[in-house]
Amino acid sequence: MDYEERQRRLEKFKKKRYRWVCYLLSIVFVFVIFGFSIVSLIKPDKKTSEQENRNLQQFPSMTLTGIKDKTWMDDLEDYTADQFVLRDAWVSLKTTCDRLQGKKEFNGNYLGDDGYLMQIPTDPDEKQEALIEDNVNAMNDFAERYSDVNTSVLIAPNAVWTLSDKLPSGAPVRDQEEDSAWIEGMLSANINYIDAFTALKEHKSEALYYKTDHHWTTLGAKYAYLAAADALEIEATDKFDEYVVTADFQGTLSSNSGYHGQKDTIEVFASRDSDVSYLVTDSDDQSKRATLYDLDALDTKNKYEVFFGGNHSLVDIVTNSESDKVLVVFKDSYANSFVPFLIPYYSEIIMVDPRYYYDNIDTLMDSHGVTDVLFLYNMDTFLGDNSIADVLAATADTTETTDDAEAVDLEDTDATETDGTSENTVDVNDTAATTEGDAAVTTDKAVTE
Repeated sequence: MDYEERQRRLEKFKKKRYRWVCYLLSIVFVFVIFGFSIVSLIKPDKKTSEQENRNLQQFPSMTLTGIKDKTWMDDLEDYTADQFVLRDAWVSLKTTCDRLQGKKEFNGNYLGDDGYLMQIPTDPDEKQEALIEDNVNAMNDFAERYSDVNTSVLIAPNAVWTLSDKLPSGAPVRDQEEDSAWIEGMLSANINYIDAFTALKEHKSEALYYKTDHHWTTLGAKYAYLAAADALEIEATDKFDEYVVTADFQGTLSSNSGYHGQKDTIEVFASRDSDVSYLVTDSDDQSKRATLYDLDALDTKNKYEVFFGGNHSLVDIVTNSESDKVLVVFKDSYANSFVPFLIPYYSEIIMVDPRYYYDNIDTLMDSHGVTDVLFLYNMDTFLGDNSIADVLAATADTTETTDDAEAVDLEDTDATETDGTSENTVDVNDTAATTEGDAAVTTDKAVTE
């Protein structure tokens, strides 16, 4: 066999091998795509993502309207993305590849200097802006309806605005300060607007936000509390003992971006000047407890839920403070690390999350003799919230006692009505009424020791 014949056969062999490799890769590709898709379809759907701390899209119901306006296809696309098998692993792999290419934006988050992940803020369209105006108008109507109640609004900037100097070069970002001025301009004279933007910007070199989560830190909440003192008519203290409860926190931004290069520390602050005790009840668990903190949350992915155990439709805090003021806080999760600073100044604090609350707000206001109201949101949530106006809507008859009205009293503090006001008869020093026993002390020993 001469040289040319050997070369011809070698080339023929290489082509044949190449075809077989292509066939094999095609089979593997088909198996991966269709195999993973089939597994995704037959496996039980997950309702929530612990990694991202959010509800996952469920299979959408098919309706003629949904098909016409394309919302069904959009929901189906979200469902496919949310329920795809090994989704978290694929997200992390994609993020690693993107970082190797020098990218700084990952699934709606910027990766900034010092390892800060910052959520790209909401950019509302005309329809959402109209809903925001509806919310503000509802707040104005509410403040007019309760003109004798001291009503304040605190909207916190997000890290993407406060820490804008840490953003990647050229990263576009919405000016939340302009949003703040727009909202303040729509509020009536009956409402105090608390400037948290200036307070946080002045301390931007400090750890005001978590690097891996969208919330402010307890330190950031403290500066906002100090800024709110005048509007809330309280004498705020700046003397606190600080306790680290975990140094192993990776929050929602780390999860949904796929970037896991940082870990955060969560701290709780205990006032040195306060000897106030309290009992806490939430809408999920009617047992009374003498702690603001859920230590079991520190063993879960979402360790930020150490504050009150996360979000609830209603949380009631009854204190033995000498104050006769009762505060209702309409809130998002930013309030969870903020409200502990307010404990010494009120006999009762009721936290209402409009996203989950469906009861009669006027009955709640009247039955508890509320003296103060605070709306506390972060800007991104406020611009995207559609629930405030519904919760604040006036009812046709707020004085009629109904079974539904009685159901509003979720805190079960043995409140008694007298001429539209309430007297909290719970003895907050009675540790036998709590699940914490000897933990019912002013510094919340369940956490600080």
